[in-house]
Amino acid sequence: MILSKQLAVLVLNEGLKSGADFAEIFVQDEFDHSISLSHKRVDSVVSKEIYGAGIRLIKGKDKVVYGYTSDLSKSSLLKLASDLSSSFKGEREVTVTQLKLVSNPKKHQPVKPHSSLTDEEKIAYLKKGEQAAYAVSPLIVNASVGVGEWDEKVEIYNSKGKIVLDNRTRTRLFFNSVAAKDGQFQMDFAGPGGSEGLELFDRVDPAETGRSTAETAVKLLSAPECPSGKMTVIIGNAFGGVIFHEACGHPLEATAISHNSSAFCGKLNKKIASDVVSAIDDGTIDHGWGSSNFDDEGEKTTKNLLIKDGVLVNYMVDNYDGKRIGLPTSGSCRRQSYKFLPTTRMTNTYICAGKSTPEEIIKATKYGLYCVSFKGGSVDPTTDKFNFTASKAYIIKDGKIDHLVRDASLVGYGYEVLMNIDMVADDVARGQGNCGAASGMCPVDVGQPTIRVQNITVGGRGGNL
Repeated sequence: MILSKQLAVLVLNEGLKSGADFAEIFVQDEFDHSISLSHKRVDSVVSKEIYGAGIRLIKGKDKVVYGYTSDLSKSSLLKLASDLSSSFKGEREVTVTQLKLVSNPKKHQPVKPHSSLTDEEKIAYLKKGEQAAYAVSPLIVNASVGVGEWDEKVEIYNSKGKIVLDNRTRTRLFFNSVAAKDGQFQMDFAGPGGSEGLELFDRVDPAETGRSTAETAVKLLSAPECPSGKMTVIIGNAFGGVIFHEACGHPLEATAISHNSSAFCGKLNKKIASDVVSAIDDGTIDHGWGSSNFDDEGEKTTKNLLIKDGVLVNYMVDNYDGKRIGLPTSGSCRRQSYKFLPTTRMTNTYICAGKSTPEEIIKATKYGLYCVSFKGGSVDPTTDKFNFTASKAYIIKDGKIDHLVRDASLVGYGYEVLMNIDMVADDVARGQGNCGAASGMCPVDVGQPTIRVQNITVGGRGGNL
């Protein structure tokens, strides 16, 4: 262990001396390594270490202080705890006498550690994707590929008498192809990853993935602009779930609920979606990109049913905000590093499988837009209004996929989308991303089956419907 039990007890009690009723130490030792290729050369090989500890003190339901340091000496940690404790003016309420190690299920462990291949071998693997992308067309002006590796050790000590130790390994690949013609640029991206080691290389064909992104980028150059207006929209599986993540997931986090800044405040056990919609946040999925054995409060992660048949049955909850809204933790507290105060965050969030097939949904749509994937967007958390741009979208005519369009944007409100989903397919898949919020950037899976939504406002420069 990085800290000894004896030192942890001393630091916790130092923080509790002036009336705080909870103290926590979060210790992190993380080694990151990345390799990227761009413009037909090795662009970067970067390694860094993140090492330090954060101390959080809480009193009651609404007073919290936090500080951090990269100096883990006894004197440094005790001074930090003492400085934080000065925020409270009262008598000691809690004393820590002993700490007990919590059993770890040790899921999501790597089969092939990051050290099992040399950088030269990793570069050779990545070059297969780069070469396949360039081979698609002379219109490909850049094919960027890369790999990111994260090996993290976490130790959590708190005044409830718990010690939690966890090792977290993540690996992610990046493929990005850019095509250009007559001053126009188009791109496509793929970023598969998971809580796993270099066995990811065995399940992702770099040549196939690089070729696929390049082909899409080239096709987008000749695709017409998307028309605009209210229309039926089919949203593809996997990364199509980013709309649910942003427009509906964040408002279901206890941080938003406890601050009364969510459209779903006071909606527990009430209908918020159509009958065909059920949704889950699951931090326990084997090797999921957002999975871990414990959250960053040392609570075991859970499979948390959020919406069942259109009814809101739970929020994502951490201990601090859970006290404020009167709900138990769901193991959903996360942070980017020891420098961030932890808060409620999603892990692997997805809409559950329905009873239709993707083919049935397309066949049942006379006219609409089929958004296969998205390249980004934004949400106003106070209003739940979103704006997303599709990276790959097709027009549907008479129940068939007609033609590719570009620059299609979706605008609407998350709570309206949930109510307007009328068909859900059986092809659930997940896509990987990094989610930014108050506690920094966290790896998350977004996901869903293919779904159909009625009456979404579509923006495009291809004329009105």
